[in-house]
Amino acid sequence: MKNIAILGSTGSIGRSTLSIAESYPTRFRVLTLAAGRNVQAAIEQARRWRPRVLSLAEEADAKQVSTALAAEGLDDTEVVHGSAGTVKVATHPDVDFVVSAIVGVAGLEATYQAVRAG
Repeated sequence: MKNIAILGSTGSIGRSTLSIAESYPTRFRVLTLAAGRNVQAAIEQARRWRPRVLSLAEEADAKQVSTALAAEGLDDTEVVHGSAGTVKVATHPDVDFVVSAIVGVAGLEATYQAVRAG
């Protein structure tokens, strides 16, 4: 079983990656997610995948997601935000593969740090 991190999980490439992981549940485990600004999609993905770490772009969005998950008893997901949060998703020590699906420069730092982390 390979643990994966998905940067840009709410975009088209991220959703396609989640679909593949869902098709091969004995091969892939979604361990961490970076969801950007789509709060509702982030909540839905956290419900489905139960990631260890979930990052949102903005602090206010992260608080909203954290509150929603806690209200449902899903407080085992660490919700973080900003570029530091995305780096945390990409460099989690248990991640085997990182799918970098954030457009442009926004995903560059996390992708670079993932490469450095091996």
